[in-house]
Amino acid sequence: MKLSVALCTFNGEKFIEQQINSILNQSIKVDEIVVCDDQSTDKTVEILKKLQSENSAIVIVENEINLRSTKNFEKAISLCTGDFIFLSDQDDVWYVQKVEKTLAVFKENPLAEGVFSNANLIDENNAVFTNKTIWDSVFFLEKELKKPLNFFDIIAKNGNVVTGATLCIKKEVKSFIVPFSEENLHDEWIATLLALRETLFYSKENLISYRIHNSQQVGMKNLDKIEKKTHKKRIILGLEQPKKFSDYRYLLKKMFLKEKGLINLRKYNFDFLNLSNLIIESGKELDELRSAMKIFFPLQYQMTSLIDTILGKRKL
Repeated sequence: MKLSVALCTFNGEKFIEQQINSILNQSIKVDEIVVCDDQSTDKTVEILKKLQSENSAIVIVENEINLRSTKNFEKAISLCTGDFIFLSDQDDVWYVQKVEKTLAVFKENPLAEGVFSNANLIDENNAVFTNKTIWDSVFFLEKELKKPLNFFDIIAKNGNVVTGATLCIKKEVKSFIVPFSEENLHDEWIATLLALRETLFYSKENLISYRIHNSQQVGMKNLDKIEKKTHKKRIILGLEQPKKFSDYRYLLKKMFLKEKGLINLRKYNFDFLNLSNLIIESGKELDELRSAMKIFFPLQYQMTSLIDTILGKRKL
């Protein structure tokens, strides 16, 4: 069994050495760390080459053009040769048993093609600065959700709950995730496809420290809005019933997005997805919600539908 890490860098001189050392210090050693640098202008590559001179597991690829995060991860993953591929950001810290505990989830779930985990949130000085975890920040309320989880429904309505920095995939996944969608971030794209295949699993443990800082390309930047959004997110996840007309309309909007996402997937011609049935089921879900809105809020429903028609928006 060969273990790979796909790591993308861009001006990461401040944290990259600590991150790579945390990867090299795993209880189960990785065989290669494929680092794709996206034209850093600081000392990132210099630091990488120093680390490479000390450990031959590190493979450095310097991009000829700046690919940005999603396409850079596509490249890094494509270059990995391992049976399992761990995705890694440049600025986090892995706990010593991350690889071991992730592989244990794969072993416990033979159908798994991808495994992600929770994470603590740390600041620039490595201090845990909040009692929230990364799952709190993306509203993955795992403890409360009905099992087995319908990951596609969660992702399509709630937004992505799989942080790429915690994700590991089997090598076979490369055959259908590449090329990445231009409409999605890399982790959302991978998570969506694995969710539709029902091969996405997770560890409940916090296996890394996910760093929050001002120079992130992509990251959790709305921690102060968690409490404000919780009520509507709970409605989306089916943990609370909609009560006001605005609740129903918000949920309807999310269902529209779910249906749109399914329709967009048609252009990729995935032969392992029965998208027609999923779109029909999504349509039924929309019809049921519209019926409830007509019953509980008949006047508001009619007025809103009329306004939407006049403005040329999609009708309720």
